[in-house]
Parts: sequence; structure tokens; C-alpha cells
Amino acid sequence: MKAKVLIIGGGVVGTSIALHASRRFDPIKEPVVLLERGDLAGGSSGSSGAILRQHYAEPIVASMARDSLRYYGSFEGNTGRPLGFRRVGVLTLAGPSRPESLVRLERSVKELRDFGIQTDVLDAQQIRATMPGIEVDDRAMATWESAGGYVDPRQCVREFAALARTYGTITRLGVEITDIVSKNGRIVGARTTDGDFTCEHAVVVAGASMKSFMKRFGIDVPIRVARVQQLFVGLPASECDSELVQEFEGYRVDLEDPMEQEHEKLMHSGEEARAPGSERPVLVDLEYGIYVRAERAEKRVRVAPLAYRSTDIVDAPDAAAVASHADAQWARTQLCKRLPIYADQPVKGSAVSWFPLSPDGRPLIGPVPGHAGLVVAGAFGDHGFKLAPSVGEGVAQMLKGEPVSAFDPAYFALDRTPAAEDWSGETYL
Repeated sequence: MKAKVLIIGGGVVGTSIALHASRRFDPIKEPVVLLERGDLAGGSSGSSGAILRQHYAEPIVASMARDSLRYYGSFEGNTGRPLGFRRVGVLTLAGPSRPESLVRLERSVKELRDFGIQTDVLDAQQIRATMPGIEVDDRAMATWESAGGYVDPRQCVREFAALARTYGTITRLGVEITDIVSKNGRIVGARTTDGDFTCEHAVVVAGASMKSFMKRFGIDVPIRVARVQQLFVGLPASECDSELVQEFEGYRVDLEDPMEQEHEKLMHSGEEARAPGSERPVLVDLEYGIYVRAERAEKRVRVAPLAYRSTDIVDAPDAAAVASHADAQWARTQLCKRLPIYADQPVKGSAVSWFPLSPDGRPLIGPVPGHAGLVVAGAFGDHGFKLAPSVGEGVAQMLKGEPVSAFDPAYFALDRTPAAEDWSGETYL
């Protein structure tokens, strides 16, 4: 089978690249083909918290997150396809037990505003009003992104792929790559369990399996994976109202969101502006090292660490890995210190996920040196959803030979020299 672009991997970044590329190439003369060895969102994308926020320490990444959030916000209105987007707001919190987090938070706000990212600084009183029941020191501070929230990860990936197909992308599931074929130093195709493909460009978006996949063909990419355990705790009865769940299931999002009006009321009055029983914002807790987001349909909250221990950084995912009681206990302790309302709620399970990282924490996006026609997009950690639309746009521009405006290619280039190694995942917090 002939392809102009062969995309290997069906997570959120792979399907975003397919969607953006398919709009640039003729589906008859220059077909875009996406191959996935399992199901769409079958890897780390499907188990992601899929949080959408713009608060990043690196301006280049913040601007990509800004553009991506706008894309998500207008997606249903433009296409009629829902992504399960909940614009509940994102609260990024710093506190005195980690004074460096306070300094970092304050420093980044001006830069974010310079990039057109609406973010406000909240004091302890305003934090308590935004998230009732939260325990914070009077010296705590936070940023508030009323435009942020999260999407349903599996639904989002499915809809990206479905829209890509309407533009001509061919998706093949359950297809394994057995060989990448090159000629005179250029990629010309791939052999698969579903037959041979010729192509001018191959884009590898293999997630946590990227390193082992590329190694099979003699190509080394500087990627390791972090073992990340996510804990699920039941929602209090006051937050499980069935009518509210129904309301949020049909929630329609546009850029002029009611959350903006709610935020204005909060900032001017200092009083509790959130309606009783309304869905809690996403909490990114820099002081206690966790993020928390509600999952109303499952009647639970998800709790996961923001940074990774050195002992959890390995070369390849372990399919046999099981949840750790100690990790679950740590996450529950951090959650209940911050939100005591969950102290009496039952644990509803744990899950182990694998997030790919690069030595300096930046993703790897772009051509593979010495292998013309071969492009990779990987090492996104848990930032794939936040950046996927911008990555998809930029890679599609690369493939078409257009100037790349969606991001700075040099910043993510594979042949860059890292200033220092940092596998903690804290680069963008």
C-alpha cells in the first residue's frame, strides 16, 4: 500500500498529527496512513488525566499549551464532535513548606500574561473560595486559569482519529511494524503484519515504547520511562448528584465560558462563588506534589504525583507492574492533608502508567539525524494532551515542507545538547 505519510502510534499525539497532516495532503495522491498495534488510546494516552492547563515555566511550552487549549475549546463548535471537555478551571497552588514553589509561581505569571494567557494570582482567602474545603496556609498563593480543565482521554483520541478519517486518513488497528525499510539513507517504507507500505515520511509516535521500538531498527533515542501510580478515591455524596452528572455530560464549551463570569465574581467579592455541588477545579499542588481532578461519571477523584523519583525511572515499561500500597498511602495522605473532605472516602483502586521522558525533560520532536524521511514525536511525559494540537500542527508543517510556526523546532530537536539531565518531570511545573 502506498502512503505519503505513515504514522506509527494511535495516541493523542499520533492522531493529532494524522488530523493536521490529512488537511494538507491529497487523500488520493498523498494518503496519510496511521498504524496502531492495539487500540486507539491503548497506551499512556488512555490512562492519562488529560488535564488542559497553560501554566508552564517555559514560555515556548506555555504558548503551545495556550494554542492547544484554544483548539480544544473550539473543537466541538467547529466540528460537532464532543471531546468530553470540562472547563472547570485549574488551580496551581504553592505554599510555604516549599518556598521555591512560591518564587517560581510568582515569576511565571508575568511571562504567561505576556503570551496572552489569562491567569490571576490568588491569595489564601481566594483559594478557599475557589475550592471550598481546601486547607492552605495563610501564606499560600495560587494561579487560577478559568479557561482550563480536562477532556475525556479516550473520547478525545477517538474523535481526533474520526475527524482525520473524514479528511482521508486511513487508520489500521492491530497492525505491528516488523521492519522499517530504507534506501540510500532514506526511509521508503515499512513491513507490517498487514502487508508492506511504501512512504515518503514515517512518523514514529510510539509513546512509552518508543525507545525499544526504535532500537529494533538500530536507532537510539534518548528516552526513558517513569513509573507513575494513580490513585482513585470516591467522591463525597454531595459531589455525586446524578442530575449534575447529567448536566456535565451535556456541557457545551466555547471560548466565552460561564467560568469566566464566575471568576470575575470571585475576584471582586472575595466570597465563595462556586455553586454548592458544582464540579471542583483541577488542583495542581506544587507544595504537596500531587494533582487532583474529579471524574464525575466514575464518582471518584484521580490523584497522581507531579514529579518522579529516580527509582521509578527505567528503560522500558513493565507490563507486569502492580500498584504499590506505599505509593497509594502517600497519595491518599497528601490528598487528605489538602482536602480533608476525602478522609472518609473509600479507595477505588490504583493504576500504574508509564510516561516517556527525555534527559532534559523536553519532548523530542523532529527528524532523526541520518535517516531522511523519519520523524519522531515523543517523550511528552504527562503533557501529551496539553500540547497535542500544537504538536500535530507543527509536525504537519514539517512534513509539508512549510515553515514551522506551531513551535520552535530547534527547541525540541533530537540532536540538541541538553544543558543538564533532569528525569524528575519537574521541568515544566
